[in-house]
Formats: sequence, C-alpha cells, structure tokens
Amino acid sequence: MRYVIDTNVLLNSIEKLDHLQIIIPSMVLRELEKHKLSQNQTLAFQARVATRYIEQHLNQIHIDVKDYTVTLGSDFDPHYADNKILQCCIDNQHGLITHDLLLKQKARGFQIPLLEIDLQNERYEGYVESDVENARYAALCHNLDINHFQLLPNQYLVIKDGDSYADLLKWTGESHVYVRPRGFDTTYFGKFSPKDAYQRCALDSLKNNTITMIKGKAGSGKSLISLSYAMREIEKGKFDRLICFVNPMASRNSAKLGFYPGTRDEKIMDSAIGSMLCSKFGDKMIVEELLKGKDKEPPKLLLLPFSDIRGFDTTGLRAIVYIIEAQNLDVDLMKLAVQRIGEDSKLIIDGDFDAQVDHSSYEGSNNGMRRLSEVFRGEAYYGEVELPNIYRSEIAKKADLM
Repeated sequence: MRYVIDTNVLLNSIEKLDHLQIIIPSMVLRELEKHKLSQNQTLAFQARVATRYIEQHLNQIHIDVKDYTVTLGSDFDPHYADNKILQCCIDNQHGLITHDLLLKQKARGFQIPLLEIDLQNERYEGYVESDVENARYAALCHNLDINHFQLLPNQYLVIKDGDSYADLLKWTGESHVYVRPRGFDTTYFGKFSPKDAYQRCALDSLKNNTITMIKGKAGSGKSLISLSYAMREIEKGKFDRLICFVNPMASRNSAKLGFYPGTRDEKIMDSAIGSMLCSKFGDKMIVEELLKGKDKEPPKLLLLPFSDIRGFDTTGLRAIVYIIEAQNLDVDLMKLAVQRIGEDSKLIIDGDFDAQVDHSSYEGSNNGMRRLSEVFRGEAYYGEVELPNIYRSEIAKKADLM
C-alpha cells in the first residue's frame, strides 16, 4: 500500500520514511514551500531538509499534483488542507502517515489505514540518566551483570541525586563497570580535569575505545577534551602524532574573504580550523612548531584536508586521527575518513550537527555524524557522548538561547 504523508511528518521525521512508497499531495508541497520562508529558523531549516530529501528520493516518492475537491460532507471545509489529504486517501485507497492526532481520528472515521510507526527522531546521547531512587539502580547495585536499563555496549549510566550526579557506570556488553577516570597533566594544556559526569564519560571513552564521537554545543569542552587526551598520549609515547582531517568551511551566512595565498598548512591555519587550534594551544607559533617538528624529529601534528585523504592510510603511523568540526561532513566524506584508519590508530570525532552545520548539503539525514552514530553505536570499539553543559562563559551560555 502507498501512504500519503502529512506535512508534520516531512518536517520532523523524514529520515524514517526510507523504503516506504509514499505519496506527497500538492497541498503538502504548498505548505512546505510556505515553511521554507518562515521567520522561525528551525521550521525553515526543517522545510529545506524535507525539500532536498524529496528531490533525492524521487524513485520512491510520487508527487500527486491533483487539486482535490472535498466531498466528505457539509461539515468539512473544502479549502482546509487536512480535508484534502483525507480526500486524496479516500479517492485513491491510500493509507496515511501523520503525527496530527485530530487528523488521525478523522482518518479512522473514514476507515483510512494508518501506519502507526515510531516516526519520532531517535536521539542517542551515549548515556542514560536515572535517579538514585530508581528501583532498577538498586537492583543493578546487587548484580552488575544484569542489563536493567537495556544499555548498548559502551553506553553509560549517569545516576543523579537532584542536580548532582551520584554514580557513573558503563555497560560493557557483559557487565556494568564503574567509571572513575582521573585528570592528568600535559605540556601543552596543563592540568585537565573533567568538569561533570558527561565529560567523565567522554574521557573514559577516549581511553578505552578505538573510535569516540564527542558531540556538544559551542563551549561544552569537546575540543579541549579531545586535544588534551591526544597530546597526553603522544607525550607518553603511546602514539607518535596527531593527524587532523579537516574540511575548512566558512561559517554559515558569513562573507568569504576570497583566495588565501600560501602552502596547504598556511591556508588551513587561516581557516576557522586554524583559529580553533591556535586558540586551544594558546599560540600560533606552538601549532606551527608541531607542524614542522624539531631536532630532526618528525612533525607531531599533520593537517590533511578531505580533498587530499583519498588513498591515505594510517597503518604503521601510530596516530590519533582527529576530525574537527565533523558536522560539516556528508555521509560519503565521513565514510572516506573512517576507511583511512589503520589497526594501530585511534579516531576522535567532534562536532555539533544541531547548531553548527555550515552548508545545506550536510544537513539532516545526509549528515555524516548522524549516519556514523547509527551504524557504529553498540560496537565493542565505539563510544559516543553528548556534552550538554556549556563552560566557556556565562555569556556563551546565554548566547546559546539566541
């Protein structure tokens, strides 16, 4: 059976429609076009993503351009879009997918088949939160081998006591283990100590997993944690170098300054990626020294744009690969990056695909971070943590509300 899709499904749950034969009536397209011009930036963004999805999936989507005449009864407004959707279903014996409860009730009244599936966006944060009084937590404390919270391997359990956290555990796939990562010192960043339970989860994942994705808003500490850990491992001799895969993008809606002269490294250092590295290390000269190496030692830092990584292989390099601003990657670029990772290397991915995507081609279901999470979560070598708290400053915290 084919299913007519309501506008709210296109806006909020479009990535769940794959493999369904769907019908999009003209009245839904008109609503979508109106939303693209909305002053509500979130709504306008969702409409753009939906429009692009439709264009990319025309092989499984039928556009119904007919302007239906509503004959449902005198009580049904003939100009109301929902009534035209109902008429489309009745005339063609289609089913319906919608989040609108009132429209569902009307559809049941006309015996229109409803596809009741979970269309809400799944959000994987890498942890589950629970209260210290939860009976499942009490049972867990008596037997760490039972997965009371149905966690995936390497998913964390944050036990809260009011506004503070009381305990932190991780499910290994066989048992729960307590998470107690300690702070450490590095030459470049001084002493690093995790500020909350979520940063502790991120640090534990970095230490124990081959691939770690750290998500979070600007100022949540994802880059500082990643760089501090990477440089500590290099200083201890566990790894030889840090390789940054970068996709330099101008910030969304910003003016581009045109051509930058210089070498590849100089061009990257003049981008937002270079600004971030200089900010974290504290001085551009430090970054340049790491890029050049000293005393006949090979460079400890290598910057590789995505345009140059095809065919690159980290095997034998004992490297930590760090993908900075990974929200600016589509699925193909993320796949290309992960395929570069050899057995003796680690991969760290950081980004914020909720608020910091800088080009429309990386939005929605085509975002590489989203897809990587869907594919890798639950693997024994993969960890993922979302950092919810902003620590940069009170100003940065307030700016997040804009």
